Amino acid sequence: MNKLPAFLVSTGRAKRWGRFVAAATLSIFASSTAGTPTLSGIESGEAELKSGQLMYIVGAGFGSKDQSAPILYDHTDVTWENGIANKYQSTFKDMTLVKRVGVDPNTIWTKPSLPEEHSTGMLVTNSRQTRDGELGAHYYGKGNVNFLGWPKASGGEKTAYQSSRMYSAFWIKLPFDLTNYYAIPAEKNPSSFITGGSESYGEEIKIEGVDGLGKVIAYENVGMLPNGWLFIEPPSGVSIKELTGKRIVGLDSGAEVVFPESSSLSKFDQYGFLSPRGKYARFWSDPSGTGYRFSLANLGLAGTGESIWANAFGSLSPKPGKWNLFEVEIDLGSSPSLTAWLNGMVYLASDNEWSEALKSSSVADATGLTIALLGIDDFMPVPFTVELDDIYLDKSLHRVLLCNLPTIEEVRSKGAHCEVQRPITWEDRKISVELKLGSLSQEKDSVYLYVFDSNGDVNAKGWELNKVNAPLPPQDFQAQ
Repeated sequence: MNKLPAFLVSTGRAKRWGRFVAAATLSIFASSTAGTPTLSGIESGEAELKSGQLMYIVGAGFGSKDQSAPILYDHTDVTWENGIANKYQSTFKDMTLVKRVGVDPNTIWTKPSLPEEHSTGMLVTNSRQTRDGELGAHYYGKGNVNFLGWPKASGGEKTAYQSSRMYSAFWIKLPFDLTNYYAIPAEKNPSSFITGGSESYGEEIKIEGVDGLGKVIAYENVGMLPNGWLFIEPPSGVSIKELTGKRIVGLDSGAEVVFPESSSLSKFDQYGFLSPRGKYARFWSDPSGTGYRFSLANLGLAGTGESIWANAFGSLSPKPGKWNLFEVEIDLGSSPSLTAWLNGMVYLASDNEWSEALKSSSVADATGLTIALLGIDDFMPVPFTVELDDIYLDKSLHRVLLCNLPTIEEVRSKGAHCEVQRPITWEDRKISVELKLGSLSQEKDSVYLYVFDSNGDVNAKGWELNKVNAPLPPQDFQAQ
């Protein structure tokens, strides 16, 4: 038996936040279920649960990790690169451009997008509201092509390690639903439909023969057509067949336009409709594109092997105007697999056909995957904005999550608010992390720890953290 200085204790009975037990006696180690991490205790010298404190997770089956720290954990103002804090961007003034390495040798990202006619480039902002409501910085861009790419932490455009596995997570905020919008030729120049600002919807619209109301997103005078283009969002679940040839009326303006019968084959230079498209992220092993490459898009995933369509998993989409967490886990080993989650739920996942297609591909690159692109790219030049924060990358599937639901099954089936923790040390029976609560509400949320091993296996039942003085759980309790 070992006496620990302080424990953060979960009993499964408390749903509010109070005080932690200050000291307790517990058998630190518990036998682990084969292949699954087992938690048996949480050790901390702090009495209150707060971001920034050091926490030790005790148990078994965590596995070994070559480098305890992730490759990258970018909080924008502070960036952790292979476990070392880089505060270069903390001195940036509001809306400072993230530059390429040829212009700024100290840059965090060696190949971000460049400013162009419809895009600002990625900026560091400290004036816009942060994800957790506290003072701080995050990334922001306005326009249809704004992204970060090739972090220096992984070697820039020449990835500095070999690995067949990758885990990445990032928070993204978008003003509109990028899976449910269309561009159609406007009725006049400028359009009489009432538009909103760059981050807000315009007036509601009624589409002939369609239940519910849609919304105007924007009007853009682009392309060769004389009247420019109107961007609209139809009611959720409406198919393209229900839209073609239908009259659209603005409820406030009374303006009218007809949805075209066919798509444009020449982008903005031909009459027709344009469907949503574009990507959020690329994970590549080689900047030339000859290695492994995967693109996470608004309609699914493309790249090495077969495409995976998000509509087979419910067509999830980032919630407009909210911060959303994407997670991506890729294993290119003997049994290839790929899964992406959005706010805890499966966004898309590979199957046996994808695995066989990947193994049959001509690519044989041992170089590890890194973030080649993160933000938005290839979306039509509607005045979108994109915000990014807390970008995580590792060459391993090991990780620690703090979520607001008590079982991993609920996290994946219902969706959850999860925060990725930063490992400092990692051993098979003990992990230390810097606690990050992020935007988890201290008034509403109970929080539960989940530890993932090298195969992505995780304890099925989360270890609850609360601040209530209460007895330790029974000695044979295991969060498995």
